[in-house]
Amino acid sequence: MIGLRTRLADTIRPARQAARLVRNRLAGPAFADRARRRGDLPEAAVAVFFATGPENFYQIEQWRLPLEHLALQRPVFVIVDRPDTGDLVLESSSLPVAFARGSGQLEELVTDHDVRVVLYLNQIESNFRMLRFANPVHIQIGHGESDKGGSVSNQHKAYDLTFVGGDAGRDRLGNALRGFDADERTLPVGRPQLDHSYPGAPPWPRDSGLRVWYAPTWEGDRPSIAYGSLASHGVAIIEALLADPSIRIIYRPHARTGYASIRHREADRTICALLAKAGDRHLVDRDSYGWQWDFADACITDISAVAYDWLPTGKPLVITEPASSAYRPPSPLLDALPLLGAADAGQVVARIHAMQPDSAASEQLRGLVYHYFGDVSGQQSTKRFEDAIDRAYQIQQSSAS
Repeated sequence: MIGLRTRLADTIRPARQAARLVRNRLAGPAFADRARRRGDLPEAAVAVFFATGPENFYQIEQWRLPLEHLALQRPVFVIVDRPDTGDLVLESSSLPVAFARGSGQLEELVTDHDVRVVLYLNQIESNFRMLRFANPVHIQIGHGESDKGGSVSNQHKAYDLTFVGGDAGRDRLGNALRGFDADERTLPVGRPQLDHSYPGAPPWPRDSGLRVWYAPTWEGDRPSIAYGSLASHGVAIIEALLADPSIRIIYRPHARTGYASIRHREADRTICALLAKAGDRHLVDRDSYGWQWDFADACITDISAVAYDWLPTGKPLVITEPASSAYRPPSPLLDALPLLGAADAGQVVARIHAMQPDSAASEQLRGLVYHYFGDVSGQQSTKRFEDAIDRAYQIQQSSAS
């Protein structure tokens, strides 16, 4: 039966993609008008290149507040190549949006508006349409700090700079990429997202139970990035948490859950059904990201940016063991923390209690924060990020003169 469903999905997905392509082509002129009504594009600006589909919208949403803060110091706008993605950016952000479907439109945009710096939030192939322009400084900022295989892509060599969280990111790239001078090509900026407050927390009384956040990553579309735990751990984790009446669950599936695996999609449906059956004590969370850091008491996640964003909280963290095919670079965090295997998923509550704030394991995790992000006190990450953008402007101006 699963084989039949997989074959059906392989047939349906291309048809849906073709239909979306047609809809986007037809919607292009009207979207371009909506984008122009947002306001004129700034000159000599930072451009955020986001030529991807709505399934990846979470990537730009993670950077929205830091980018809007940067726009108070430097002109910033977003470039999209699809109306469906562009509408999401217009609805969620105050930043100007440019619509550039092809290389010709990109060339006009870069030339006419004197684009100085381009930021990239992912490693998709369409980035290379923008990278061909020599005048701007091209910077890979990614959408999260993690020890995933994508964090050491050979594509990093294509950018003038890569912004990393701290020493961990610099070491990761320097050790993995042949001929890549990490001291010259990386700048540490911390995690500016941590400097902002995020809405979305439910009105749960503080004394109503231990708030446990389960935030699995997606399944990946190839064996080397198969970090997602939904199919292997997810149902057992949720059943164990539900069995403890003192626990309240925040379940946040990744935005791309089920994109490449029916098993993960079905596990997500099973978990949602279990939580619905338990009434309104628990939450299926598919909206804003960031409020969970302050709100939750413990986090269960996979090898993903969620784990590293959680680190500065100093609260209990459980990371799942990925598939054996998943790429595992050297990692101080993963070496320090025993990973939760699929066979032990039902013991997750005991693992959480073993990592309470006064435990040696919790203290060890707090010590890793500086290695991954540097100083995260006050607004230090925001300052380093914006100083790094200033440095990029200096590089661009010196090379142009």
